[in-house]
Amino acid sequence: MKKRLRWIGISLSVVMLLGVCAGCGGNKVGVVTEEDPNTVPETAYEINWYFMGDALKDTASVEAAANEYLKDKINATLKINRLETGQYSKKMSTMIAAGEYFDICFTANWMLDYKANAVNSAWLPLDDYIDTYMPKTKALMDSDIWDNVRVNGKIYGVPAKKEFGEQRGWMYRKDIAEKYNIDMSQVKNFDDLKPVLEKIKANEPDMQYPIDWKSDCTPFQLIEFWPITPVIGMFYDGSYKDKIVNVVETPEFMEYCKTAFGLYNDGFVKKDVMNASDFTQRLKDGKTFVYLEFLKPGKEQEVAKNFSFELAQAPLTPVYQLNGVGDGSIMSVSQTSKNPARAMRFLELLNTDPYLNNLLNYGIEGKHYTKVGDNRIEVMPNASYTLQGSQWMTGNVFLNYLTPGEADDKMQQLEVFNKNAEKPYFYGFKFDPEPVQQQIAACSTVDSEFRSQATMGAVNPETVIPAYIEKQKAAGVDEIIAEAQRQYDEWKAQNGK
Repeated sequence: MKKRLRWIGISLSVVMLLGVCAGCGGNKVGVVTEEDPNTVPETAYEINWYFMGDALKDTASVEAAANEYLKDKINATLKINRLETGQYSKKMSTMIAAGEYFDICFTANWMLDYKANAVNSAWLPLDDYIDTYMPKTKALMDSDIWDNVRVNGKIYGVPAKKEFGEQRGWMYRKDIAEKYNIDMSQVKNFDDLKPVLEKIKANEPDMQYPIDWKSDCTPFQLIEFWPITPVIGMFYDGSYKDKIVNVVETPEFMEYCKTAFGLYNDGFVKKDVMNASDFTQRLKDGKTFVYLEFLKPGKEQEVAKNFSFELAQAPLTPVYQLNGVGDGSIMSVSQTSKNPARAMRFLELLNTDPYLNNLLNYGIEGKHYTKVGDNRIEVMPNASYTLQGSQWMTGNVFLNYLTPGEADDKMQQLEVFNKNAEKPYFYGFKFDPEPVQQQIAACSTVDSEFRSQATMGAVNPETVIPAYIEKQKAAGVDEIIAEAQRQYDEWKAQNGK
């Protein structure tokens, strides 16, 4: 390989500058697209950083500590902007549409539509910046993770190094399971679960509804199915191998919806289960024994960090490394950034510097947390700054301090989790939704009407699913399937699959 260039070429800078002006209409006068990555710049720069979450009272003191550190490293200051999760996508989209200045923001395949904003020139293409300013971060992850964030061949964001496998299973109250000598590792399906639920309901008066559903993890999620849209995609096993299917039309979908409906009618699930916003509070209040969750090492501590009881997990599916795993948590650089080079140098530190990473995640030692070991802390009660539970959003989680209840070898477990993740036969295939965007939008409207109530068991699937399918057909679901199948067959032929 050629020696990595110290500077990004002038021609590239000109092209990028022109593209920015055309893409967003922002004022790009004085934009710094290149600087020596090996020296501290003479000119200071404030990095405006946006990500999700409620505003934290003591952000200013953390900013001050970060700024003192960053001054010596890259002569930068940091402005932390946290936007409430429910409003994040709307507010950021408004800023992007108006061409407002910012440097970095959180995006993903599920939040602030990473790919669409890349296509629409909201983000800078970063390949050359990564090579120049983020060589250590680049080396943290395999090339296929970086390939996950490519759009039309270019990288438009820096993925967080975190779990890259996906697994689903039970999350449950450890104390209740021990009280009744319940081994949840032997509860392999809902038939096994039903007598457990009956025992809990009969003996725990505060748990009259012992099972609950998250909006994004219902019985439907136990179908080993990879969605390229919410309900259109591919099965992992050989039953539909190489076929793009509408999962709503499969007998598997009907079966799991019937299961959810049965649990609902048997009184194991709250009648207002559709009120997903109350799920976390119901869990915290001790109203739930078990629910389905996306699992990973340490997920139980992450969920129950402020609970009065412990959770435990029991897997139900293998661990898969899926096509979209790399773009589940991304930091992108705005086309309106006045110094993308400095922004990238900050992201390099965020992903490789343990002090800065933990400062921005946990705050200041002695003020927001206390150290109880070389790499272990206790967050102070009522800490006025902590991102505990959402570190997956802020870069390399393998740099994070451990907190009470987390295993000493949590990071090693995560490495094994990632290493052992299976890559299904369709791994590497990426669907381009552009040719059927209209149909996808129409089908998404249908999904929002039917999917949650069907998969949570709030309605009779034998009545609702035929109506669901009928509306899907009218919205163009078969056109989406045909286009996805055409793309998949083409990809398969091109890659000798």
